[in-house]
Amino acid sequence: MNRYILGIVGILVLAGCKTAPTEQYQHVQLIEAELVSTKWESLERFSPQYPIETAREGKEGCASIEYVITPDYEIRDIKVIASNSKYFAKQAKLSIKQWKWSELSKGIIQEPIKTSTQFQFCLETGDGHCAEKRYFENSKCSGEDVIYSIGYRVRRPG
Repeated sequence: MNRYILGIVGILVLAGCKTAPTEQYQHVQLIEAELVSTKWESLERFSPQYPIETAREGKEGCASIEYVITPDYEIRDIKVIASNSKYFAKQAKLSIKQWKWSELSKGIIQEPIKTSTQFQFCLETGDGHCAEKRYFENSKCSGEDVIYSIGYRVRRPG
């Protein structure tokens, strides 16, 4: 019986450690649109995949993600600031992790930097509305560093 209680306590302790917020980067101030500056121009960034779940529903939206870049170009403390779909948020976070951080020259930054990126997801239906800047202006997401993901709704015959 004592083994079971110790096992449960151990699991709770491990779970608590895993979900505890990282305090290491809480002092780092947010720098809006950091990746738009010229020192990051060699970073290969690409749009996230349009989530199939939202494409099937014909849903469009956004996700604003905040994250910390360490001097070794590790991405830490990824947080969703705003999003209208968990699928948009998931793809945006995945995209940031997959950018070509390892190909950057050493020494671009000497201390951690916190920044954010806004991801806009639009389904192109042939009317060109995704190309219109005003479509994105009323978004609930904010930020000056914007990445656009254009999806296409494919209709299956039948």
